[in-house]
Amino acid sequence: MKLKTLSRSSASTLRECIGDPRQQHRNLDPTFHPHQRAREYTRAVQSVKLDRMFAKPFINSLEHGHRDGVTASCCSPNALVPFVSGSADGEIRIWDLASQKLVKDLPGSHSKAVTGLTFGNDGRSIYSCSDDG
Repeated sequence: MKLKTLSRSSASTLRECIGDPRQQHRNLDPTFHPHQRAREYTRAVQSVKLDRMFAKPFINSLEHGHRDGVTASCCSPNALVPFVSGSADGEIRIWDLASQKLVKDLPGSHSKAVTGLTFGNDGRSIYSCSDDG
């Protein structure tokens, strides 16, 4: 009986220097990868979840919503009741999420789009930034 064994030369497995990366033998063809379909499915599900998370659809359902697109929003660190949103026309509005009512409208806060909103450390003051500088 004859036996044949697989053998590799030492030149293909040894590194010249310690810092050289090890050579990995793998098939890069995606048609032969067993987990390719599952990986693509997971990526698609994650992207749909992220799109839904950042869509902010509940702002449109609030009474007297913004006239232009909402570009920034923030919640108070102390409570969820004061919710602040800023739009592309420069308006800032404060909402009561429990009753879904407009608490305060700040028209003309900025002349250009509101790019960022945040609450102060006390949870009562609001800081905003805009494209108008």
